[in-house]
Amino acid sequence: MNASSQDESAVSRSPQTLGDLALWDVGVELGDRTGDVEERFLADLVLPGVIVYANGRVCGVLSRKQIFSALSRAFARELFIKRPCEVLLDFIDTEPMVLAVDTPIAIAVDRALARSTELSYEPVLVERDGKCLLLEVDVLMRVQSRLLLQAVDSKDALLDEVQRKADELSQTLVSLERARDRLLKSEQRLEAEVVKRTQELATINADLLQKQEQIDAELKVARSLQQSILPSSFPIHDAYHGQAIMRAARMIGGDFYDVFRLDDHRLGVIVADVSGKGVPAALFMVLVRTLLQDLALTALSPAACIAEANRQLIARNPISLFVTTVYGILDSRTGQFTFCNGGHIMPYVLRAHGGVEVVTERSSPLVGLLDMAVYIDHTVVLQPGDGLMLVTDGIAECFNRDGQLYGEERLLDLLACNTSTPVDRLLDQLLAELDQFSAGTQMSDDVTVLTLRYVGDRMARSEPVYAGADREAPRVFSTSQSRAVR
Repeated sequence: MNASSQDESAVSRSPQTLGDLALWDVGVELGDRTGDVEERFLADLVLPGVIVYANGRVCGVLSRKQIFSALSRAFARELFIKRPCEVLLDFIDTEPMVLAVDTPIAIAVDRALARSTELSYEPVLVERDGKCLLLEVDVLMRVQSRLLLQAVDSKDALLDEVQRKADELSQTLVSLERARDRLLKSEQRLEAEVVKRTQELATINADLLQKQEQIDAELKVARSLQQSILPSSFPIHDAYHGQAIMRAARMIGGDFYDVFRLDDHRLGVIVADVSGKGVPAALFMVLVRTLLQDLALTALSPAACIAEANRQLIARNPISLFVTTVYGILDSRTGQFTFCNGGHIMPYVLRAHGGVEVVTERSSPLVGLLDMAVYIDHTVVLQPGDGLMLVTDGIAECFNRDGQLYGEERLLDLLACNTSTPVDRLLDQLLAELDQFSAGTQMSDDVTVLTLRYVGDRMARSEPVYAGADREAPRVFSTSQSRAVR
């Protein structure tokens, strides 16, 4: 049943219980394809959610907000869209609020808003004759507002009646004096109550400000600690040099990078993006970084390292967070960069002779999400002077004031014009372009960038230099494993 057509009529009848409201009877099976469920939401733009059934029994509620949040990123959409709805269990409210059909409106509003912040406006279930129907909280709030307005109108009418009675009583002096005395006493009590409540409110506000200042101070300390965890510089080596940065969208974030020497010839680099933001993501980031670095030092291949990290994270992940990551090893003797991509953006290769190559092979699954995930290694060979850039999706998902995305194409255009730019200047140019594009717009996601330049034995401690007129025209090429951008 479509509830939108009955919303205003339900309000005009001055409903008193949930049974007087328009309810949704829309359900899907847990085995239905996620893409089909998405199409139902797209076909009915006012549909607030659906009831999810398993073998005819209600197992939860999937709201419009949650399904589009689950499918908002490209890698998640590809992972979920063709699979049954059971892959969205983390986004399904498996313990929805269930209210009886005779629950008064005011009580229903209080109970709905008493839920956690994330669930306060999620749909609730109403049980009628043994069947569960869906109630949109916004409808409930609008009905409550209408009832409150009617109560105010009733109060105004009552005040008018009191005034009329007061006019009648004013005909006699005795009645007037008595009424005046009662009014003065009432005003005195009211003034005293106002003073008391004002003092209480001032005390509460002061406590809230103090607690907020304490929280801000603690978050600043946490931000400093998080930044101190990340490497402040690349290991010094004649065959390569690099630079990295992480900008958190909030005070603290879930992105991170790491760079460390495995031995005299091998350099390990990691860039990762933890799902979510804020304190939970930051704490999970510390766990993931520590785990990856410990595993990397055990001489495992990148794929074996990520596979073991996936296994351990699933066993130590009570809040179902996950991470996308690229972990790679650069051999300074050969320029060979071997890496494993766990659901992350593929690395960009900046060829010294001109052109940007993007690995087009499919990435391995997200890390910390699928128990039986299989991870594979990829290899890119860097020639002396070639560069490498690893990023998180905060760059492509940077918005400007018009709601436009920075996108990968703008990033590729920038890289194509700076394939031989020193790594520190390239990083500065990228951040400056992001700042100019966003023009002060609040960051929607953390931004992390890691760049390195492979120098090689013959070009130790020098950046490649090309004279404009004498420079050979750059060659742009592609292979079966990568696509080139000019």
